[in-house]
Amino acid sequence: MIRLLFALLLVAGPCFGTELPQPKNCDGKTTDLHPKGKITVVMASSQPLAEKTREFGRAMYPWQGLEDFRVIVVVDLRKSLGTLFKGWTVGKMKADLDEEALTLQPWFRNRGNTNNPRPYLCAVPDFDGKTTEALGWGGNHEIMKVAIFGKDGELLWSDQDAKNPSSLSLKLREQLGPPAPNPPSIEPRQSRILRRPQ
Repeated sequence: MIRLLFALLLVAGPCFGTELPQPKNCDGKTTDLHPKGKITVVMASSQPLAEKTREFGRAMYPWQGLEDFRVIVVVDLRKSLGTLFKGWTVGKMKADLDEEALTLQPWFRNRGNTNNPRPYLCAVPDFDGKTTEALGWGGNHEIMKVAIFGKDGELLWSDQDAKNPSSLSLKLREQLGPPAPNPPSIEPRQSRILRRPQ
């Protein structure tokens, strides 16, 4: 019975016995999904998951700016019209990261990090699904998946059907210490794309 349960766990959970791929991100750079020396969160995104991705991203703001912390978003585009307009899709992803960097500035300052947040941000356009499949995330692009890799590149924790970011935040607290308090200079930002001209 114990052997059967062990076998089922191996089948059900993600397996990273082979090295993960190193896909190109939207900035055209090769991405190590579990870089050594960093606590790295890799999370899924897609068109149906856009709002949930933002929710999970906001939950990680209190740790942004730490040099040993990184977030990588893998965007599953297999069922998206973005596969027909790859150039536009990648450009939109870069613009979204530019906006996110502005939002993160006060959080970085709150951590004593005066660097530009933009080089810390990473999104991988997964047009063919190879990165998503390598992570063991399957083909359902409507379910949030998230994984935390340790500083030695090992998988520390994963959730294949994350309903909310509470467990993720708890794990980050364990790995990175308490969250930073909200910066005093936080102001809600509106995307330039949605902003009406004056």
